[in-house]
Amino acid sequence: MNEQEKILTEQTSVSGEEQSNDSVDYIAAINEMKQNSVSREQYEKLKQENKELLDTLINGGQVEMIDPTTKPSIDDLRQQLFSKEAAEKGMTNLEFVTKSLELRDAIIESGGTDPFLPVGKGIELTRDDYEAAEFTAEQFRECIDIAQGNSEVFTAELMRRTVDNSLPIAKKTQNPYRR
Repeated sequence: MNEQEKILTEQTSVSGEEQSNDSVDYIAAINEMKQNSVSREQYEKLKQENKELLDTLINGGQVEMIDPTTKPSIDDLRQQLFSKEAAEKGMTNLEFVTKSLELRDAIIESGGTDPFLPVGKGIELTRDDYEAAEFTAEQFRECIDIAQGNSEVFTAELMRRTVDNSLPIAKKTQNPYRR
């Protein structure tokens, strides 16, 4: 290889490194923008809430301060999950599992028995039962985190992680004696 070919080879390898560094920089910048950005819907909702708050104050109304640390009671969560109105309204899988986890956490915090544990006559809880209940809750939480509010993504992720253990349906066979 002569000197010109060496210089040309070095220039291409350097420009290739710069190009890959630039693409990494662009990807990092896009990821940073995604982390620091708010969706349009969230922005519009917040803007509307602020407008309503300002209108209330201008018209001399009282603004009720809500404590963000206040959690719904166990009865409220049960009502949201299992009432006739909730059944008629319908919930997505994501909403149902999220509320179920909130209910589970509230019951455990109040000293109740984990609702993910088996219950019944003759059931003796083992360490495996507790581990299985915790594993299930962790899997639900991971699916919720991955979904980022999208119920279809949540359902797909949940289906990917679960195994269908249902019994196979017997095939209908024709009776050779029946005409």
